[in-house]
Amino acid sequence: MNRSGLPCRADPDCDAVFNLAHQDSMDALRQAAERRNAHELEAHGYTHVVTTMPAATPFSQPAVSPRKRGPKRDEELNVV
Repeated sequence: MNRSGLPCRADPDCDAVFNLAHQDSMDALRQAAERRNAHELEAHGYTHVVTTMPAATPFSQPAVSPRKRGPKRDEELNVV
């Protein structure tokens, strides 16, 4: 379902959506989030718990470039 705003997270069947007064305002986003949190607590007794993500995963790391080798020394070439 396509919605504009912040939907209620407590119950998938809840149709409450909290719209932003101004789409380009961080203060409007914070106010909508506060209204959503108040609704979730009052209507559903739900308090959202923020989960932390690990700082980095192997997939988010840049690829390691192969180690460059310098010219070979004469001793290494003439080993018998």
